[in-house]
Amino acid sequence: MTKPIPHLYAVVLAGGSGTRFWPLSRELYPKQLLKVLSKRTLIQQTVHRVRPIVPAERTLVVTGAGHADGIRIQLDGADGVPKENILIEPVARNTAAAIGWAAEAVRRLDPDGVMLVMPADHVIPDEKKFLRAVALGIQVAQTGKLVTFGIAPTRPETGYGYIKSVGRRPL
Repeated sequence: MTKPIPHLYAVVLAGGSGTRFWPLSRELYPKQLLKVLSKRTLIQQTVHRVRPIVPAERTLVVTGAGHADGIRIQLDGADGVPKENILIEPVARNTAAAIGWAAEAVRRLDPDGVMLVMPADHVIPDEKKFLRAVALGIQVAQTGKLVTFGIAPTRPETGYGYIKSVGRRPL
């Protein structure tokens, strides 16, 4: 049985405008609000996926003002992310700024906090394997190191970044 990991905070990045999934998603109805391969929306899947190791009160969602109401509606109820944990960006400044803002929020809440930063729109079919990898990654992160998760690419894609693994075997 998996249990919450002390000092672990889930940070869900939900600021994208959804242009890659057009026409299903649009600027005001982004991909993370769609039900894809599940009865849950992508953002609900993301929050639910980490619930065994991160309680709702340690889940933060970073989004823009245009998506905040939709996110609140999606995460009300069973997923129970407190409304005050939905951080509304005053100005969209992309991924690094969103992570920095969330890091400051976590630091204020828990100086020993460790962040698990995830996009709101990924599909991860093997959630148990994902949670095992996260648990291993957290052990490394608690030593002060940065841990990055990724998958091996199946084709070139200019819209995504790549991770070059050097040295030790990836988790």
